[in-house]
Amino acid sequence: MAGKKHANSTTWQKGKSGNPGGRSPRVGPNGETIAQLARAHTAEALATLVEVCNNKGVDPRDRVSAANAILDRGWGKPKESVELDASVKTNVPVINLTVTRPAEDERA
Repeated sequence: MAGKKHANSTTWQKGKSGNPGGRSPRVGPNGETIAQLARAHTAEALATLVEVCNNKGVDPRDRVSAANAILDRGWGKPKESVELDASVKTNVPVINLTVTRPAEDERA
C-alpha cells in the first residue's frame, strides 16, 4: 500500500471537492447556528463570570480571567498600534518597517 495511490471509485477527481457545498452552518435541532445557540446563554454566562470575579474564595487567576472576559465583551479587546516609517531613496522603493509594542506599564 505504501508508495502507490489508490485509484478506485472513491478517489476524488483533481480539482473537484468531495463536499462542494461545504459543511452546513446549521447545528441546532431547529436549524440554529452555533453562534445563535451561544448567544441564547449570554446573560447566564455573564452572570457566571461576574460571580467568579466577585468571589473572594476563587483563585485570583480565575478572578482576573473572568474580569478580563467581562471587560472584553463590554468594551472590546484593546487595539494594538503599529508605527510605520517608509522612505524612498532611489528609483526602487525602499521601505523601513519598524513594529513596536508598548511597554507593559503603558498598556492600559
